[in-house]
Amino acid sequence: MFNKMKKAIKEEQGFTMIETMVVLAVVLVVLSITVLSFSRGAAEFEKRQFLNQLRADLFLAQSHAIAKQETVEVRFAYGGNRYTVRTLASSSSFLVQRNIPDAIQYMDGSLAKLSFLPNGNTNSFGTVYFKYGDRYLFLVFQIGKGRFYVKEQ
Repeated sequence: MFNKMKKAIKEEQGFTMIETMVVLAVVLVVLSITVLSFSRGAAEFEKRQFLNQLRADLFLAQSHAIAKQETVEVRFAYGGNRYTVRTLASSSSFLVQRNIPDAIQYMDGSLAKLSFLPNGNTNSFGTVYFKYGDRYLFLVFQIGKGRFYVKEQ
């Protein structure tokens, strides 16, 4: 019995170094493709998440202005790459204070700040620009009724 086991161990062959290297190279290529596609998808997800959060914060500002019957200001800070939402009645407290993700840069536009009036309308209209990679995002505020939309170019 012991001789049979000894003979089986001697006859057993392993993989050569070249076979092992080929398998590792294939695994490395598959993993690198997966990681690269994931990073592109993560950046796109971060952009969509930012736009959804910005829309929600603007709707919050508008609904707060209507519900509390007070003016709510939205201000975009160029240097800090962030935006704030606060009521003008109490300037020290913020409703929202958010940083803009590093992949998205706030650019000077025709609006650096706007206010939602107690009736829900905005006090001004114009465009807020954001740069995302080699593309631009436009947040456009229309005249009257506090309506806005996001356009990508």
